[in-house]
Amino acid sequence: MKIMKNTIWIVLLFPFWALAQNEVNIQFHIKNAKSSSILIFNNDFTNPDVLFGNTTTQVPLIDGKTNWKHQISNPIFITARYRDSITRKYFSYIFFLSPKDDLDFSFDANSPETTVVVKGKGARNNQPLIQKLINDEPSFESHKKDSLPDDVLKAINVRNIANQKTLKDYISENRPTKEFIDIHSLYVKYFPLWTYIDFKGDQKFNIKEPFIRNEHKWQAIEDSLININSVNNQEILVIPDYVYFLPLYLSRIKERLWEHHELLKEYYHTDTHEEATEMLKEDPDNLLKEKIIEKHFTGKTAEFLYAILFKRAINEKENNLPEIFSRFTEKYPHSPYIPHIEPFIKTILKKRERTLTDEMVLLENPKSYQTFDDILTLMKDKTVLVDMWGTWCGPCRSELSLHSEAIKNHFKDKPLHYLYIANHDIPNEDKWKELIPYYNLTGTHILASSELTRDIMAKVKGQGYPTYIIIKKDGTFELSEAGYPMNREVLINQLEDAMND
Repeated sequence: MKIMKNTIWIVLLFPFWALAQNEVNIQFHIKNAKSSSILIFNNDFTNPDVLFGNTTTQVPLIDGKTNWKHQISNPIFITARYRDSITRKYFSYIFFLSPKDDLDFSFDANSPETTVVVKGKGARNNQPLIQKLINDEPSFESHKKDSLPDDVLKAINVRNIANQKTLKDYISENRPTKEFIDIHSLYVKYFPLWTYIDFKGDQKFNIKEPFIRNEHKWQAIEDSLININSVNNQEILVIPDYVYFLPLYLSRIKERLWEHHELLKEYYHTDTHEEATEMLKEDPDNLLKEKIIEKHFTGKTAEFLYAILFKRAINEKENNLPEIFSRFTEKYPHSPYIPHIEPFIKTILKKRERTLTDEMVLLENPKSYQTFDDILTLMKDKTVLVDMWGTWCGPCRSELSLHSEAIKNHFKDKPLHYLYIANHDIPNEDKWKELIPYYNLTGTHILASSELTRDIMAKVKGQGYPTYIIIKKDGTFELSEAGYPMNREVLINQLEDAMND
């Protein structure tokens, strides 16, 4: 009987014992601290709780001391950031943590870079020298005008030779764990790939026409780097730089396919790129990303990129997400991402059930409105919030999801009118009529001609979409001061002032 009782206690205590075995702990001691807290950034972005939750924890400092604990099952990177309240300067330190690590971390806030001391279990993996590798972001600013890729590739390789030496010296001096060596060796191995592709993606905006003229040369180097190191490698998902890179790479492929329709048939499995181009028109974002993931990625890497697809499209461009989610759950029925995504999918399906109402007035003859003066005449003697948006515009749709209902609730029963002008959407009339009830956009709607769009944006000096304009009863108007992303309270205050004028 006594043995049975002990067995029961062991079973009951096992979950707590297991958690304790996976706990990591860092004691912080900051001499001359001039801040009341430090920030801890959890860089384990493939973890569903991190990806769909809050990655940052503010830990209070009392007399320069604090303690941070966390449960992990695999090695992760975290970043601790200290900000001096007087100089406003930041000091960041990246830790590589394994289960059961128990570190004592100290530095003098007057000279943090030269006074760091790391002791305790896991200290061999976290000495200051490794910051030179993982916390020292290289700058290739001098190459932003390069029309050819050779010089920047050479600079990246020079930096990577320095990375190799740093890692070799670190291993020799500190004898870190095998896990540390394996992961940081992958960091060095993949550094040229993600750094070059990131730079290349920006270069088409930095120099434009010269890049387009030489794009095949830039692309050839990217292809050669990928042939050496496959982007489809789940072993490197622990490295934050690589996890940042993967969604960017997905977007870069998407953008390249937008520009090179001759490549589309490989993704849509059609006989001609003309057929694939027609299929692309259905959804050049979410469905195309799904095709890219299917073609280039497998396993945990593909699963993570699906999660990124959902996270970035939810409350923005939500086209086809329920259908993609259905296929995702068939492929990954036990994915830990599902509980985080499913509630959003259910909300999307409910929104799809909405239909146009009498409170959503679609002007049937948009050709009657060709200038901003026509709009001012239409809205004469009214206070109006004008939303210059587009069905194709992710930020526009995100702002509608986040703010439209709250603004209308604030001004309920008050004489504020709403005018939604859809821009560059003449070919998207069906989607326009679908999204108006989807977002519950009560108010007046105009499907703008290109002439109307140009005239309004010129007269209000609008800088892209969404643009919010406030029209007053006297016919004067002003741009929203709420910025992007919108500071809702600023817009509400500005609207109230306009109504009181």
